[in-house]
Amino acid sequence: MRSQALDLLRFPLAVVVLAVHVFSSDGIIIQGETSGWADYPIFAEFNCFIDGFLRKQSVPIYYFISGYVFFLGVEMTRTTYLRKFKNRMHSLFFPYLIWNTLAVLLLALTLNSPFSQYTAYASRFTFSLPSFLSCYWAYDGGLAGLELEQLFPLDVPLWFLRNLMIIVLCTPLLHFVLKRTKHYAVLALGVLWLLEPLYSAYLALDRMYFLTAFFFFSFGAYMSINRRDMLVEFGRLSKLSVVSYVLLGAGYVLSQHYFPAAAPMLKQMNILAGLLFAYNLAAWLLKRGICKVNPFLASASFFIYVSHSLIASKILKLLFVAFRPANDWALLAVHLLVVILVVGFLLGIFYLMERYTPRLLKVVAGRK
Repeated sequence: MRSQALDLLRFPLAVVVLAVHVFSSDGIIIQGETSGWADYPIFAEFNCFIDGFLRKQSVPIYYFISGYVFFLGVEMTRTTYLRKFKNRMHSLFFPYLIWNTLAVLLLALTLNSPFSQYTAYASRFTFSLPSFLSCYWAYDGGLAGLELEQLFPLDVPLWFLRNLMIIVLCTPLLHFVLKRTKHYAVLALGVLWLLEPLYSAYLALDRMYFLTAFFFFSFGAYMSINRRDMLVEFGRLSKLSVVSYVLLGAGYVLSQHYFPAAAPMLKQMNILAGLLFAYNLAAWLLKRGICKVNPFLASASFFIYVSHSLIASKILKLLFVAFRPANDWALLAVHLLVVILVVGFLLGIFYLMERYTPRLLKVVAGRK
């Protein structure tokens, strides 16, 4: 049940990431002009709901799962570390290089084609080695003739893999610390992460989300190293997790309108409550027999996560231009259609690759 609950979460978490990226609160930029949501109050409120209950929820849970799985059921010897590092080369490093390189190629193709009119800025592809290399850490915008203060690789969702690879390199030290400090190291990281909105103006400690990564990975690692049963530990807080997740999410939405200064802190607390809520919900669905783990969807989740940003924004812009939604409901329908189309398309590609090119899929999806 414990591992099944984690597996059940993988696919919906990937779809949540996709939905969050499609339902952007910033509007759509085409040729430097932003189509905002000021004239669409219902859609703007729906975006607030997305922000309050879904945005920033998935990746912390992924980090928690990664930390838990990394140390699960093994004695951490030198041989074990070397084996795990080798496995992570296949599951993290190679997909990271491949998908960011595909993002560069797609950017070049888009900017030098008739579809360039649908890009954020009407510019041509301009190659420079520093900008090319920045695509694999924090993209500077130079390939599109822009100047960006970007914190993410060109394939934006891969910041999760970037940070996770750094953590994996630190796992021997992390294991040493967690074994000797028990929950105190996790608690210290948690306090630093939770209070980050209060001191971020003076010390940008989590500017590239490494603090988020280390805290949630360490949390999962601590549970695994100390053989803590999540069904029991999280189950004790099941009712509290539901109430706190709902109230904090609603509080965040309301604070955006009436007390914006409180919003970041409420969001931090909601992210933590969301971890407990998501796991308890998955365990409850499995226990009641309402849901079962679908191996195909679970295995396709990573593929959807790493690839969706390459096509989702482009499909959204094309549908936006094609349909020119004139009211809230039409705009909402366009965005929901994009989510459905992208999920369906990527699942179809994954199925075809699994059937006809399994070796290639093994490489691009980081499968063993």
